[in-house]
Amino acid sequence: MNHERDNQDTDEEKRIEPSLKDALMPERPEAQERRETPLPRDTYGENPSLQDALLPKDHKASPPPESAPAPKSTPAPTPEPATPKTAPPTDRGMHVIQAIVALAIVAGFVTVFFVGRASNNPAPTPKNAPHPVETGTTAPNTPQQATEVATAVEIDSTIDWGDPGPMPFALIQAERRIIDVHEHIESLEQVPLYLAAMDQLGIQKMCLMGSSKFTLTLNERLGFVGYDENNEELMKIIAAYPDRFEAWPTINPKDTDKLEKIQDLVSRGATGVKLYLGHGYVTKKHTYMFHTVAMDDPTMLPFYAWCEENRIPLAFHVNPYKDKIGFAQEFIAVLTQFPDLKVIAPHFILSSVQSYRLEELLDTFPNLYSDVSFGDYFMKERLTYISKFPKKFRRIFNRYPNRFMFASDLVMIKGRPENWATTQLQAYLDMLSKETYTTTAIPGKELKGLALSDELVSRILFRNYLEFRAQQPRRTKSTRNINWERMNVKPVDRKPGQAFPPKPKKR
Repeated sequence: MNHERDNQDTDEEKRIEPSLKDALMPERPEAQERRETPLPRDTYGENPSLQDALLPKDHKASPPPESAPAPKSTPAPTPEPATPKTAPPTDRGMHVIQAIVALAIVAGFVTVFFVGRASNNPAPTPKNAPHPVETGTTAPNTPQQATEVATAVEIDSTIDWGDPGPMPFALIQAERRIIDVHEHIESLEQVPLYLAAMDQLGIQKMCLMGSSKFTLTLNERLGFVGYDENNEELMKIIAAYPDRFEAWPTINPKDTDKLEKIQDLVSRGATGVKLYLGHGYVTKKHTYMFHTVAMDDPTMLPFYAWCEENRIPLAFHVNPYKDKIGFAQEFIAVLTQFPDLKVIAPHFILSSVQSYRLEELLDTFPNLYSDVSFGDYFMKERLTYISKFPKKFRRIFNRYPNRFMFASDLVMIKGRPENWATTQLQAYLDMLSKETYTTTAIPGKELKGLALSDELVSRILFRNYLEFRAQQPRRTKSTRNINWERMNVKPVDRKPGQAFPPKPKKR
């Protein structure tokens, strides 16, 4: 369950939504002024020319070449009528030739730039046009490298994941193709409540996350305990319903046997791992509930290495917000050190408001994904926010068509009403597929939906997960560094594996 609010960076709620022009064209300085964290005005200059964009700021034009002096030992010959074959180029002619060569080189760079970017980030729609190079990316050594500002990833091309292509929402439901990648459950006893909702809404399969007593009860006094017992409940569920559920058990990072436990659970049918290590929940005693060690703590590295090698994906709850000191750096350190690790960081990576942070992470790490869930606790707040800024979320999904999956992050426990899960899940489906909708979960409001295209809605609802499962990343290589200004996070001086306590309370 998501226990963290995703609206700390409230400035974006006040800014103007991106227009169609902003979505289709690279941002100019005037568009950057709408950023939550504005870039310096001299990032691109007031009105940069093509030459300014391609050459460094300290570049100075070379002086025109001087004419070579005539040899002193040879007297000047009697002038004769010049012929095209023998007349040497004049200074002016040299300048014209140099200008033509320079223009040809520039044209070559521009061609390589756009062709390279298009091949690295093909877009299904014009809105998915790539953004310009951001300040802070890796300094390239060659013009060719300068075009590789997104990421490079190699996938085993022999894998056929059976992509059916775009499908309308009604057909997806009728054929029961939806895959829900993030929910919680207390025990086998509550499975019929989920199954009823799944059958009614066309959900083929649901991934169940391992949960602690705190996640199931929100009782701090219980804390992060009981996860081993809940892991076993998940194993009972997949044994009873192997075609309807997947088990993603969790671990305690401080458990010395964590790797052996996961290896055993995977051998028995678990297909992923849920990690809460990047969760920023702070208890009444002003300590982190889940972040007990750094995400890149040395004791976690063998665990990541094993998951990477064995293609075991992680559902990694991470809050990269600036007040969670060190969190973003720790997460980035893990993704950098294990580039082939497949990770779903749920809830729009807790950056649906600070969306430039979301984009910066997705642009830099090609094996990083997210889901559309907010949890039942924050569902009303977040779906209302999407209703307020539908163009923004259409832009995000169009730019990253294969990086988001369907989920709601519900916690099914004893005592839930019969139609509780159906109501919650229906609201998420309506948000993705309809122009407007109403839900009893948010009474008294007509909400704006996204009415996504068949391509996008089918990708989010099931095709992205099928592709995610089939992918076998190898030799993944990022060709850019994180732009911390877009992250809206100020990096701190930290050593690998170093964790920081919660930020002191304001008095």
